[in-house]
Parts: sequence; structure tokens; C-alpha cells
Amino acid sequence: MRLWFGLVALVLAACGNDTGSINYAGAPVVFAGLQGKGRAAGGVTADPNDPAVRAGMLAFRDVLQKGGQPIILVSNASLKFGSLMAPFGGNNGVETWSSTSYQTVSLRGGVMVATRGFGPDLMSSVAPGIAIIAGGKGTTQRRYSYLDGADQPQTLEFTCTLAAAGRESIEVMALSFATRKVTEACAGPAATFTNEYWFDGSTKLRQSKQFLAPGLAIMMIQKVID
Repeated sequence: MRLWFGLVALVLAACGNDTGSINYAGAPVVFAGLQGKGRAAGGVTADPNDPAVRAGMLAFRDVLQKGGQPIILVSNASLKFGSLMAPFGGNNGVETWSSTSYQTVSLRGGVMVATRGFGPDLMSSVAPGIAIIAGGKGTTQRRYSYLDGADQPQTLEFTCTLAAAGRESIEVMALSFATRKVTEACAGPAATFTNEYWFDGSTKLRQSKQFLAPGLAIMMIQKVID
């Protein structure tokens, strides 16, 4: 984490004191050095199509790249949360990513299996592997575990159907990627939802939208720096 905080300091030094925010999945994500149009709660809302904003985002990306470690961008509209995250640790194929304020997302091959620091956290889950999801066909089973108001574990189960959704060009922090999209439509007694995955390699996730908890917006996860 010392490397992560050092990277943040490097970004602030390189970009100056101004801040702007880009809305990702409805949540403001603050980037040092960006100027935007108009104001919104939590800062300046920058138009990502504005050439000056795009130039600022590319410059910011370049600073992140020079930091020498992978970076993801995580956001959730319901929680008004958006933040860059860096690797925090790993165990048995699960990699945990952390923001500077210690919210964490744990991923297995890009598939979200746990979160901490969001309030309604996913304590653990059983989910299909990324190779199965990338196949884009068949039926999967999912199991999500949460703590209720009495700190007792509650489990939700879902049956899901995978489907190929064709080719799609996406943009992640001002860079475009040609991707192959897969959807995972899930249904259970507590909720229905659809996870979405964008692959820019056979099983390499560039972007995904994944279920966190009933009543909340889907969590968006974007790979910014490999």
C-alpha cells in the first residue's frame, strides 16, 4: 500500500492542485488535474468527450502507467462511489484490490467474489470461473453470502444463463478497446440481474458490470493499467 499512496502523491505532483470528476456508472470519480464544465455534488463534472478533458485523462493515464503497477477503476451509482484501486494482496487465486480509503474488491480472474468497506458488502460468493464465462454459453449457478442486521450470514442463490453479445468497442479512461461481450442473466427468489463482461483477449477482462447486492446498482470494474 505504500507504493499506492506514493503513486497518488506522484499523480498530484504531476497534475497540480485542480480536480475534476468523470461520472462512471453514475458515480463521480475524482482525477487530479482535470478541468470540466459545470458543477455537481462532490466536484466538477467533466465531459469525457471534451478534447481538453480527454487530453487530461490521457496524461493522467500516462502517470499511472509510469507508476509500474496494475490499476482498476471501480464505481457504483447507488453508493455514489468511484475510485481507482491497486493490488493489495492475493490468496488461492483471488486478488484483492484497494482504494486509498481501504474499500476493497476481491476478484478471481476478474470475477468479483467479495467486497469490504461498502456497507452492504459481499462477504463471499461461489461463482463460475472466467473461462466458463468467456465461453458465452450454458447455465451457471451463483451463491452470494451477506451479513444481515444481526450480523448473521444470509445466502442468496441464483441460476444464470450465459450468452454471447457480439463485438463492441468500449472506452476506458480515454483509450478505446475492441472487445467481445458476454452477458450473464441471473434469476433467484431475491432478485434478477444481468452481469456483463467485455473481453479484449480470449479470457482477458477489460471491463465488467457485476452484481453486488439486492437493491444496489451493478458494480462497474474497468482495467485501466495492465
